[in-house]
Amino acid sequence: MFTYDIYEPIGRKEGETFPVIYALHGFGGDELDVPGILEIMMDRYVVVALRGKVEYGPSYGFYHMATEGEPDAKEIHEVSKQVLQFIADINKEYDTIQTTNTFLIGFDQGAIVTLDLMLRYGGEISGAALLSSRFLSYTEKLRKNLLLQNKPFFVGHGTEDMVVPIEEAERLTRFLRTLSTNVEFHSFFTAHSLKEAEEDELEAWLDKLVQTQVQKK
Repeated sequence: MFTYDIYEPIGRKEGETFPVIYALHGFGGDELDVPGILEIMMDRYVVVALRGKVEYGPSYGFYHMATEGEPDAKEIHEVSKQVLQFIADINKEYDTIQTTNTFLIGFDQGAIVTLDLMLRYGGEISGAALLSSRFLSYTEKLRKNLLLQNKPFFVGHGTEDMVVPIEEAERLTRFLRTLSTNVEFHSFFTAHSLKEAEEDELEAWLDKLVQTQVQKK
């Protein structure tokens, strides 16, 4: 089990349910990082913010950083399995959650874990936003998941990112478009960080997906 914070809409009615967003922070962050750009949505979404289990001083990561080259793909996969189980457990525990509207938003390391989860088990998730993510070479070697053909992806990246160049996000977008017909790429005038500029576009993307789901019923 991960340490986590959960934000349920204030003033909700008895028996009312809401879409859920699982938020995964980046290297050197914690469970307080991503909810900051989701605050404007907390009146109509349940937000569950996870804390990575790897300690880096007073902060955390989801997996160990590599001193050279890319991080260990096996460790990332193990973490993504743990996140998937965590999602299943939380979705059962809280009766405010609409399990049919389960979304992931990951930043930096959290985006890499999110991508691994989606590539392997994405049929169980409604959509994923990947913010300021690296594009690791092992992902191209994974077997294609046919359940991703229409899966919504939001790729967001800062044009001034000196930690992870925007070219990696462009490569990631091209790769995802070989798997899904529903991939959006958004660039923002920011560095390697979460900024308010992403709020509006994430909010519009999520609201559109939820509304589409409602119309199908």
